[in-house]
Amino acid sequence: MATITDIARALNISTATVSRALNLSRLVTPELSGEILKMGEKLGYKKRTIRRHRGRAILNIKLVLPLHAEPERALFYDLGALIEGIQSGFKLCGINLVTETNSKKFQPYPHKKGGDINGFIFAFNRPTPDTLKAMHEHGTPFVVLNRDIEGLPCVASENAKGMADLVSHLISRRPDMRPAYISINGLGQINEERLEGFAKACAANNIPFDAATDAHFANGISEISPAFITPISAKYNTLVCVNDIIGTVVLTELDRLGIKVPSDISVTGFDDSPVRKLSRPLLTTIAMPMGELAKAAAIRLETEIIDHIVPTETLRVSGTLLTGESA
Repeated sequence: MATITDIARALNISTATVSRALNLSRLVTPELSGEILKMGEKLGYKKRTIRRHRGRAILNIKLVLPLHAEPERALFYDLGALIEGIQSGFKLCGINLVTETNSKKFQPYPHKKGGDINGFIFAFNRPTPDTLKAMHEHGTPFVVLNRDIEGLPCVASENAKGMADLVSHLISRRPDMRPAYISINGLGQINEERLEGFAKACAANNIPFDAATDAHFANGISEISPAFITPISAKYNTLVCVNDIIGTVVLTELDRLGIKVPSDISVTGFDDSPVRKLSRPLLTTIAMPMGELAKAAAIRLETEIIDHIVPTETLRVSGTLLTGESA
């Protein structure tokens, strides 16, 4: 059976160059890569799947973060916990972590000599069709964090269970709860899953809730004002917010209106994002386990890179109820 040494000798090039070309490295020109592949086919070369040496490999991992037009979106998660979680998940090898934002100019492989990327983690955003095509052509493994997208490798929060835990807690504190769901437009799948999970939890506990009439959406955080909150607070005694940012703003507006929390109205959030620490009273929420989510994504990616095992189903990670003073 032909080897890379045979290919290198036939083309009068180094074995390192042949190896790079066969592994789709961008350090080899497309023209030369084509010649190498043709020679390999001519000589009968068969590429073997060889596991990387555990504990010796240094992987280049690209973390792709969302680029938000609204600065407050950066308060959704703790970047330090995200990075630490990724680093803790790679146990069989070391990593070089490169961070980029998924802007309109994002290119997964921007520089020919920028170093090979062994894997991608898309956190809180999804790869575009062009990016998916490029990663597929290069054969680069990737995982999407905090999303559940059919056909893509994902690690996501267990939003339905989180909402069920919130409802159980709220019932124990306010048996006569009349709940409303508060969110803003544009949150996509996260909002859909949490609203659906909340509706199902209410139904399971015989709590009247109709998503068509009891879910209220603002066009942005700035729209959550006394004019938005006043009619809602007159009708409901429990406000379940899609996340902690919305929950914190709702608490502020209720205070401006002189409505007491939790005696008059209970308020909850979701995520345990950094902004929660500033809420007064402290929000009751579900801790989205950022470190655990990131660690699970890293383990999943490392398994695919090292052992060539490709997971198929979305992995769900459960959060924890954090009881505050707002419900």
